[in-house]
Amino acid sequence: MFWVLLCLAAVVGVKYYTSIGLRQLDRRLAAVKRDLEKSKEGLKEKQEEAEKISEEEDLCETRIRNMKDLIADLEYRLTVASEDIEEKV
Repeated sequence: MFWVLLCLAAVVGVKYYTSIGLRQLDRRLAAVKRDLEKSKEGLKEKQEEAEKISEEEDLCETRIRNMKDLIADLEYRLTVASEDIEEKV
């Protein structure tokens, strides 16, 4: 009878110890999940910011290309106009 009670107490003790360990693991897992969600949100924000910057960069490059084309066209027209003036003189 003594051995039965001792085994029963051992089983209850192990179950209690296991439940405490499981609770601690659950807390740690919850903390890791919160941190992971924060990291995911931060990553998503940074990706959106990078995408926005990329779009702005493309827009600026398009504007610069258009300005260069406009300047080249104006230079060509000025060159043609100055040649016409020289021919008339």
